[in-house]
Amino acid sequence: MYVRFTVPVEHGGTVTRMNIAPGPFRIASGLLWKGDRDSDPVLIALRRELDWFNDKLPVPRRFHVRARRVWWSDGVCWFRDDAREMLAHMHALVSLVEEVGVPVTRSWTRDPGQLLYRDRWQVVAMPEKRRLQ
Repeated sequence: MYVRFTVPVEHGGTVTRMNIAPGPFRIASGLLWKGDRDSDPVLIALRRELDWFNDKLPVPRRFHVRARRVWWSDGVCWFRDDAREMLAHMHALVSLVEEVGVPVTRSWTRDPGQLLYRDRWQVVAMPEKRRLQ
């Protein structure tokens, strides 16, 4: 099983050609740049969580697929449900993002689509169009 966390499009734009909602990492980073990172306790905790992910979670090597001779960044990240430490920190990060008023949705699937990348904590997959409708 895989789990994905997303924020509404109006808070973080979209990813992929299929207009899939982005994950909370982008919005969390944006919150740090907009707020008082040195005195706001939520932002201090948010920075701590982001630093932890930057140190522990590998950046996937592949997000792109080739279609019609063009490379597209269509990969969507999912955590593996057995990545307990990652998920614990993700739940902490999600709580902090929600604390500042940005709702976060959790989704689960057994088949995220065509796998483009995999490590022990996450996969990057290209979702199939028919599942998104």
